[in-house]
Amino acid sequence: MMKSVRYAMLLISFLIFTPPDASSAGDVVVALHQTSAPVADTTVRVGDIANVLHATPSQRREIEQLDLESLRDQDDCSITRRQVEMRLLLAGYERDSFNIIGPSTVSARRSSPAKLRSKLERLLESELGEQFAVAAERVDIRLTQTPQLATLEQKLSAGEFAVELVPRNEFPIGRTRLAVAIIDSDGNQYSHSFDAQVSLTMTVAIASQPIAQGTVLKPDMFRLVERSITQSADYANPDNAVGRTASRYIASNSILLTNHFQNTRSGNFQTVKRNDLVDVVISVGQGEIRLKNARAMEAGQIGETIEILNPQTNRRFNASIIGPNLATVSSTPRRR
Repeated sequence: MMKSVRYAMLLISFLIFTPPDASSAGDVVVALHQTSAPVADTTVRVGDIANVLHATPSQRREIEQLDLESLRDQDDCSITRRQVEMRLLLAGYERDSFNIIGPSTVSARRSSPAKLRSKLERLLESELGEQFAVAAERVDIRLTQTPQLATLEQKLSAGEFAVELVPRNEFPIGRTRLAVAIIDSDGNQYSHSFDAQVSLTMTVAIASQPIAQGTVLKPDMFRLVERSITQSADYANPDNAVGRTASRYIASNSILLTNHFQNTRSGNFQTVKRNDLVDVVISVGQGEIRLKNARAMEAGQIGETIEILNPQTNRRFNASIIGPNLATVSSTPRRR
């Protein structure tokens, strides 16, 4: 008698917990929720609208994190079984390795913290863009700490609010902490710091080919690309990249940085160094004479006037640098 009851209970459990369209035990089962699913982030993921069954722990984590839809500009959306199926296929799962069960459509809606996060992100993007004279649509901010938003939500539940971003000395690209003053509809001010990921869409120069050290950059050696930058670096200005000399080897498809090139600022890169031998061109009437192997008594760049020693007379005079190891006597010397 007890054995019959046990078999009956096992049969009932099988009928209740095994869906009629489930596949073999070795397949991953994605069971869509029967009711509307709240989403704590601005991105709907498989784990928000379904339970992942019969999967290894690593498979379950991977499938749960697959993104399906964005709620950044909307409060809710509908996710179909077909969407989930296509996302799994895109992630590399074979069609016969998983089975999707449950309703044909699941509704996903943003929870209140997610709405607050989205609004804060848009306001902060506008504030940061205004501080650095950058269009707000080029700035992207993702707040990364949900608990910070949950505590703030209660204070701001009454209505509209404004934000003021504490000024920064430089644009904060990458993972950072933003200090913010929040003013609610009653004029109350709250100071908060938010962990955030900040990116900036900007035009960068990318090497079209390998560039050897010492190469003078030409227009066909790089291309301009609009790219979302998530890491802070001293990116080369594309407007004055042509004509600069590479200070190191630059691999193809690398973003050009300022330190990829020789520094041409005064005092750092000298066309003529002290004690270099230079030829000096001296104008005489309609012609010119050349004084060879004069000695530079100072270092300088093209366009600067330095002191030169005449080795034949041991007398010094001023000459303007016009090229490597070449100078000319200037009628209006320009001292540095």
